[in-house]
Formats: sequence, structure tokens, C-alpha cells
Amino acid sequence: MRRVVAALLALALTACGSSLGDNGTPTGPSGSALSSGTYTLRSVDGKLLPAAATDSTVLSGLLTVSDSGWSQVIVVRYAQGGSGSAAGDSLPLSGRWRVDGSTVTFDDGGSPVYVGTYTATEFNLASKTSTLVFSK
Repeated sequence: MRRVVAALLALALTACGSSLGDNGTPTGPSGSALSSGTYTLRSVDGKLLPAAATDSTVLSGLLTVSDSGWSQVIVVRYAQGGSGSAAGDSLPLSGRWRVDGSTVTFDDGGSPVYVGTYTATEFNLASKTSTLVFSK
């Protein structure tokens, strides 16, 4: 029975494309642990927050990563549309993540939302439209 469980665990870890550190945390080839916790959005496309674009301003964001998945809330104030609130509109997303070598992918319903790199304290993630940096 132990062999079956060990074989299934090894197969599952291989399918994720990650390796495990001493504490069982997925790591990339550099050994940087994918650290559970909350990360604050620091920049969008190289601009510190609040980051203005043509039709909106990104005010803030939080990314939470755990063994069971990820979630985020990004607050955006739209020039036109949205709620019109000066505090902005909250845009939540969540899903599962996976590691393949030095790349981390955050999925929502099986579709990639972000692909990027990570260290023990920072995620540098690309979406279809932006590059986001979250850090502890």
C-alpha cells in the first residue's frame, strides 16, 4: 500500500512539473520556494501604483497564494463606466497554480490568467494585457 501511495504522489508531483524543497513546498530550478502568503501589487507595466492608463487607473491589488490555489483582488478606477466610485471597482479572480521549472502559471477555470516567474518574495506575472509585480 505504501508503494502505491508513494508512486501516486511521485506521479502527481511530476505532472505538476515542480520539485519539492525540504518542507514540501514546490520550488523552481533555482530552489526558490513558491511561498504561501499575501503579496501586494507594486507595479503595472513598470509603473508604480497608482498606475494610470488611458481609460483607467490601477489603485491597488492583493494576491494570495496557498497550497490549495490563488486569489486576487485588484482595485481599478475607470475614467468612464464602472461604478463611478472614487474608491474604484474591485476585480476578483481566483483559481489554481502550477510550477514548471522556473515558470509559474495561475489558471482560472483551466485557462491561464498569468504566466511568470517568482522568488521567495516576489511574483513577476504577465497577463494578456499587462505585466504585474507583486511582492511581500
